[in-house]
Amino acid sequence: NRIEQAVELMARARRPIFYTGGGVINAGPRASETLRALVRETQFPITSTLMGLGAYPASDPQWLGMLGMHGSWEANHAMHGCDLMICVGARFDDRVTGRLDAFSPHSTKIHIDIDPSSINKNVRVDVPIIADAADALDALLAAWRSRRASASLDAWWHRIDEWRARKCFAYVQGDDVIKPQYAIERLFAATRGRDTYVTTEVGQHQMWAAQYFHFDEPNHWMSSGGLGTMGYGLPAALGVQAAHPGALVVDIAGEASVQMTMQEMSTAVQHRLPIKVFILNNEWMGMVRQWQELT
Repeated sequence: NRIEQAVELMARARRPIFYTGGGVINAGPRASETLRALVRETQFPITSTLMGLGAYPASDPQWLGMLGMHGSWEANHAMHGCDLMICVGARFDDRVTGRLDAFSPHSTKIHIDIDPSSINKNVRVDVPIIADAADALDALLAAWRSRRASASLDAWWHRIDEWRARKCFAYVQGDDVIKPQYAIERLFAATRGRDTYVTTEVGQHQMWAAQYFHFDEPNHWMSSGGLGTMGYGLPAALGVQAAHPGALVVDIAGEASVQMTMQEMSTAVQHRLPIKVFILNNEWMGMVRQWQELT
């Protein structure tokens, strides 16, 4: 039984981590609820891909932030240094792994995914579990509870706290311009306590939104992963606002991305959809320029 095999590995682990993705969101609310219960009972740290934000509350101390190329120092170091990785509904894409031969080389890997073609596609795993994320997490939680398992993780959490102390997303807000990080932090503070849904376009603003706007619930973050479609955020915001008329819906955008579909403002007017568009204008296609200057 692979569930029992996974729980046995979890009970023996000394440096474990949950690595979750958009599959948890897609599996429905029960998957997120069970994930939260399992993470809290195991006391394991947890990180997520861009598409998985909100499945586990960002306000919880076990949350390490997003991982990958634009992720946190602590999440990436924990992924590299773990002895057990429990991947749920994520696909080991290149933004997370970087060089495959250097990706978490000393860890045992459990991979839960509903799509058999995702198993061993990019990274070889030790315990594949082909199942709906909600069903698999339910089974793991029941097996963990019946085993009455526990692990001593004090040394692992001490190491993680050392990485956290780097404060990798810290910045200095000067007097001349409003930094995008500060703008999104202020937006997050201003919308606390509201039923807030965030959509994004694609680019630097998307990454800043993922880093500085924190989600405690699933399905409140709508962003385009994979194909990275500029112009996604504004029409997505219209759909969210139509589905949740009383909610605050904000499209965090760049001045280039928002032009891709800004004609849909007429749709917002026609259907009286009071979306908000929060544009970070740096007068560049920021992500394109970033990579031109780095390479």
